[in-house]
Amino acid sequence: MRKSIFNAFAIFISILGSFAVDRYISDINDQNSKEILASNILYEIDQNYYSLLEVRSALKSVLEVTDSILLNWNSINSKKIKDYYIANQYALRDDLKTILSNSPPHRVKKMYFNSLINSGLILEVKNKIIREKIESIYGIINSGVNYGNSNSTMIINWFDKKQRLEESIDLNLVFNKHKNFEIYKLIHERRRLQVGRLYGIENSIKFFEEIKNELNTNSFF
Repeated sequence: MRKSIFNAFAIFISILGSFAVDRYISDINDQNSKEILASNILYEIDQNYYSLLEVRSALKSVLEVTDSILLNWNSINSKKIKDYYIANQYALRDDLKTILSNSPPHRVKKMYFNSLINSGLILEVKNKIIREKIESIYGIINSGVNYGNSNSTMIINWFDKKQRLEESIDLNLVFNKHKNFEIYKLIHERRRLQVGRLYGIENSIKFFEEIKNELNTNSFF
């Protein structure tokens, strides 16, 4: 009888021990998974930060080209525009429509940020201020610092309309022959949007720099 009781007790303790070991292993795996996620989040913050730096550099060049075009509007032609572009841009294009309408995109990386937010793990970040800053960064990269698409579309439409009028795909001919106040106004509006976008990018870069100095893998969970 005593032996049966002892055996039952031993089995009970063994089961408890097994549960404890499983729970311990599960906790370790959970912590390791969180640390890996935190490390990947830090990597994505760096990648988005460097992307913003690239966009800032490219956008400043675009502004220089746009300013040169507007300041010399009376004598401007397609060749001069391309000369300004080649002198200021590192990505060379021969398409006048693209040169006048395109703006450098902020290419975001957010796969691990999405995982952090969608899984609800963001709520487990210890420091409330850090959590709010991470959420703010997610807000920036989720939308990207990109706007002005409607203006770009209108510039493209201007070229398309003039091409149909001329029945020609020669963009240089179209611009030189039909340059008017409408396209001047669109390019002027484009400059205003670029200045606003550059201001937003500068602020985003500063914000990224602040939080990059505060975060490490231990800041999260």
